Order: sequence, then C-alpha cells, then structure tokens
Amino acid sequence: MASDIDSITVETYKQNFGMDPLGDIHEIASENIPEFDILCGGFPCQAFSVIGPKGGFEDPRGILIFQVMRILRDKQPKAFILENVKGLLSHDGGATFKYIANELDKCGYDVAHRVLEAKDYELPQIRKRLFIVGIKKDSKAKFVFPEPIGCQVLLGDILKGKTDRDYAFTIRIGGRNSGINNKYNWDSYYVDGKVHVITPEECLQVQGFPADFKLAGNRDAQYKQIGNSVPTTIIRELGKALVKTGIFN
Repeated sequence: MASDIDSITVETYKQNFGMDPLGDIHEIASENIPEFDILCGGFPCQAFSVIGPKGGFEDPRGILIFQVMRILRDKQPKAFILENVKGLLSHDGGATFKYIANELDKCGYDVAHRVLEAKDYELPQIRKRLFIVGIKKDSKAKFVFPEPIGCQVLLGDILKGKTDRDYAFTIRIGGRNSGINNKYNWDSYYVDGKVHVITPEECLQVQGFPADFKLAGNRDAQYKQIGNSVPTTIIRELGKALVKTGIFN
C-alpha cells in the first residue's frame, strides 16, 4: 500500500509500480490498511529544515509524523524506516527529535538513528539525511547500520564530461535555475568548461534510480518529485541490514 496526496506523484507510482496510491493518510482508518511487515516513510522535512521556516509541530506538515505513530501502534509491523533532514536532530535544541524518538519507543520499537550521506553509498551527491530505523522490541533483534561502501560513479560520469566537482549538490525543490554563481544554485555545473543545467533524467541517476524509471508531469513537477525522493542505494542498504537481523524469517 502507498499513500500520497499529490496527483502527479500518484501517476508516477502507477507508471512504475502498477500501484494506485491511496490519498490523504489522515483519512485512511487503520483497519483499512492491509497487514504489512515494514513501514517506509519520509514525513515532510520543510518543518525542520534549515532552509525552511522551521515551524516543527506548529507547521501542519510537521505533524504527519503522528500518523506514522498511529499506524505503528495499530498495525505493529516488524520494522520501519523513516527519513528526514538532519536538522530534525537540532530542532528546538534537540527537544523535537527526543520527543519523536520517545514516542516511537512507546509504540513498541527499539529505535536507532544515524545521518547518512549519499556519496558514501555509491551516488555522486552531497546529501546528508537522517534515517530512523525501528525494530519491534519483542523480536529481541539488534539493528546495525550499514557501513559506507564508497562512491561508485562520479558526477562527470553522469553528465558525460569533465566537471569542476566530483559530487553534485543536494538535489532539491527550490533554487532551480538560480545561476551557477548563486549560493542557492544546485542544478548548474561546468561540464567541459560550459554551463550545463542538470536534467531530470540525470537527477534520477544521481539519486540512484533505474534507467527505465518514469516520471509523470512537466519538468518542474519532475524536479520536485526527485527533490522529494531519497537516495535509493541508502534504502537498499538499510533493507539489507534489516534482513540480516532475521526479523523477516
């Protein structure tokens, strides 16, 4: 099952997974959610980002984490993987994250967290994100975060030329086409001495998506979706680490 309120993102799900995501998770009763083993979620980061307003729980987007907690309490899956900006750790002097971690613990899970960077897991992108992993306490299993495996491809390999940097800036929503010398620039690079604006297709590669992955919507919508996504290789390695615990046997 998947849930998303963005119609274009829903279409992307359909095209790639043959899945029709349900709408607003607030409106989906727990009894209507099928049984499952693992919850994966990236609750909106704008409420906690250093770039955003940092409204925390006062920001309507920040309270989506309570829906995650509700589902964990009611459905009790074997594990979960959550993702957010690293700024969540320092928001409100650390009180916000401490509260979230304590509430996840009360849901019945041993909770671990770590900031991981895309370039440490095969991808040429400077992108540090907080990952929170939980395993049901009654499993008695211990989760160990995967060790860095290094970068397998450089930015120039994706942009097909000599670049002035080996790793891309963090792919994000705002600041697109701001200009190569603008401090908010993330999408313009020198390739063989000329300014090149990275395409959505190239952004997908920087995030580790397969070559045949399809994106619905116009170019702006495509950039937005990729900026909201996560480095796929990190999720893969977290999944492997969860399998090693034996909780799915």
